[in-house]
Amino acid sequence: MATWLTLFYTGSAFTLLSAAAALLYFGLEHSMQREDRDFLSHKMQVLTTILQRRPLDRAGLEQEVLEEAEISSHSQAPFSLRVLDRDGRVMVETPGMASQLPPRIFPPAQSQEASGHRWRSSGELRFVLASMQLSAASPPAPSGSIQAALNVSAEERLLEAYRRDIALVLGAGLLIAAAIGAWITRRGLRPIADITRTIERIGVQDLQERIVPGPWPRELVSLAAGFDLMLDRLQESFERLSQFSADLAHELRTPINNLMGEAQVALSRSRSAAEYARVLHSALEEHGRLARMIDSMLFLAQADRARTVLAPMPLDARGELQAVADFYQPLADEQGVELVCEGSGSVMADAMLLRRALSNLLSNALKYSSRGGCVTLRAGAAVAGKTPVLSVIDSGSGIAAEHLPKLGDRFYRVDPSRTEGFCGAGLGLAIVKSIMTLHGGSLVIASTVGEGTTASLVFSAR
Repeated sequence: MATWLTLFYTGSAFTLLSAAAALLYFGLEHSMQREDRDFLSHKMQVLTTILQRRPLDRAGLEQEVLEEAEISSHSQAPFSLRVLDRDGRVMVETPGMASQLPPRIFPPAQSQEASGHRWRSSGELRFVLASMQLSAASPPAPSGSIQAALNVSAEERLLEAYRRDIALVLGAGLLIAAAIGAWITRRGLRPIADITRTIERIGVQDLQERIVPGPWPRELVSLAAGFDLMLDRLQESFERLSQFSADLAHELRTPINNLMGEAQVALSRSRSAAEYARVLHSALEEHGRLARMIDSMLFLAQADRARTVLAPMPLDARGELQAVADFYQPLADEQGVELVCEGSGSVMADAMLLRRALSNLLSNALKYSSRGGCVTLRAGAAVAGKTPVLSVIDSGSGIAAEHLPKLGDRFYRVDPSRTEGFCGAGLGLAIVKSIMTLHGGSLVIASTVGEGTTASLVFSAR
């Protein structure tokens, strides 16, 4: 990129210099040519005036040509004049003109307007040749033509020297533009080099490293800030992954150790069929616990990668709450907890995932509700009747405020010593949170110690 920027800058500067030099050169050349034509036209107009006023005064005409020749000999651009009659015979001309500038080399005179072109002699001299036709205004006035030549060799040498100077200036400008372009490019790309060096230092053990933008251009400051935000997300994800791996290893270790211990005890001596059956029943429970844990982890992994396909449809909120309540009613009766459904409304959601989320919330509510308590499943709206909300409210012991922000994290448990089985793994609320994320909503938990907890599924208003 540095090479291309340098070449682009150099090419742009060289193009501008070339255009400016060409404009100046051709402007100067055009100006000189116009002055030459005007000069010759003026001299021929003088002779024309003399011929018209004194058509028979040939001596006066010769005197005028000789005087012009004398003046021309002292100038840097000598000029010559010649007057021809109607038959093309020379009437008068500048001395020595015939040997160097014969009449045949001049352009034909077609009118009273001067016409001319540039011509080079055998001696490498440059001339501007012009011819103008004479028309007799009255019978005494002669008719014929006037030929004029201006030696512009000095002008040509000046233009040649100017071209050499322009070539030198363009060459020097090209080198200077390349040097300045390389310096500007390196200076402009220095922040990118700093960003690159910082990124190269970042590894698994250095995720806390940040670019920290300096006094850079606004675009690069935005780029560096974007990289820092990306590193923040990567560090957070890596820390969560590390914690998840540690928690997963811990959670899997317990049932596996239980299975190994029971198998070792069962094999330590011969046992009866009833004892072996008890061991197999206990092992089956641990296997079920592992299977449910793995199923939950697979669901969370698919939800994280957006692989869970939603089938949203309009659902009756009260009907969904009642269906989940009916399923858990036997467990609630066994624990002596009352289940109450209230409210109404509709919600756009995936029916299977919605019931799974409500089941996890109701299972937690029943677990932490004491006998004689009440769990309420409520359907309502949170913001001016536009945002559907489904809530599960229990009258349990409540949760301390410091735990609320972490509820929904995987394997996080408020009181690990009081949890058993699948729900005790700390994945139930994590699944609920993922389901709500897939629906574009959120899980909101509010709790007061000693009074109970309210877990709400807040759906998008769309």
